[in-house]
Amino acid sequence: MTIWVTRPEPANAVTSAALKKAGFEVVGLPVLEVRYTCPGLPEQRPDWIVFVSANAVRGLETVGVPSGLRSTVHVASVGSRTALEAANRGWNVELVPKSENADGLLEVLHRADLVGRTVWIPSGNRDGSARQLLPEALRARGANVVTFGVYETLDRELAPSELAQLEGADPGCMVFHSPSAVSAVFSPAPPLALRGWQRADLVAIGPATVARCREVRADRVWECAEPSDAALLALITRVMHRITQEKSA
Repeated sequence: MTIWVTRPEPANAVTSAALKKAGFEVVGLPVLEVRYTCPGLPEQRPDWIVFVSANAVRGLETVGVPSGLRSTVHVASVGSRTALEAANRGWNVELVPKSENADGLLEVLHRADLVGRTVWIPSGNRDGSARQLLPEALRARGANVVTFGVYETLDRELAPSELAQLEGADPGCMVFHSPSAVSAVFSPAPPLALRGWQRADLVAIGPATVARCREVRADRVWECAEPSDAALLALITRVMHRITQEKSA
C-alpha cells in the first residue's frame, strides 16, 4: 500500500524522504504550489515579527530585509520547523510554542509587552489564523499589527504521468498539511485517478485540516499530534498497521 504526501515543495520532499526511510511506499505529489510575491514592505519598522510558516520566512526574504532589522527585531515562530528556517536565515527566534498552532503562538506572546508595539505578520493569500485570529487577538492586547502577503498558495494541476502514477498505486492513506490540499483532492469533479484515493484513510496535520477532512469524510480521519515528521511517522505506522490487519481479516 502507498502513502500519498500532498504538501507543496520543498517540504514535500522532506516528508516523503522521512517516510521512505522508514520503509513505506510513498508518492510525493504536491496538489498545491507556492509562489512568492514581492509587494514591498510596510513603512513602519517592526518591533516584532511573527512567522506563521516557513513559507512566510522565505517569502519575506524575497521582498528584501532592511539593513539591521535581523539584529534588532524580536521574532516569534509558530513551530520548530519554521523557527529553524528563520534561524538559518539569520533571525533570532525568541519564542516558539509547544503547541505549534495559532493558540500556542498567542500563549507564548503573552510573555511579551506588545502595547504600542508594531508587529509584522507576513502571510499567504488564503484565509487562516495569520489573517484573522492572530491579528485580532494581538490588536486586542494593544499591538499595532500589520499583515501583508509575501506568498500565494495555488492549486497545482497534476500531469498525466503523475495521475498514472497514482492510478497504478494501491491507496493506503493520504497526508494533508492544509485544508486547501484536502479541497484540491476532493474537488467536485476529480480525475478518474483520484477517485480510488478518495476512499483512502486521511492523515491530517492541524485542527483546521482535520475539520476540513471531516467535512468530506465521516470516518477514517486521523489527527497528527503535532506538525513534525516524527509524530507523523508514528501515526502513519499505526494507521498502516490497522489497514493491513483489516485487509487480512
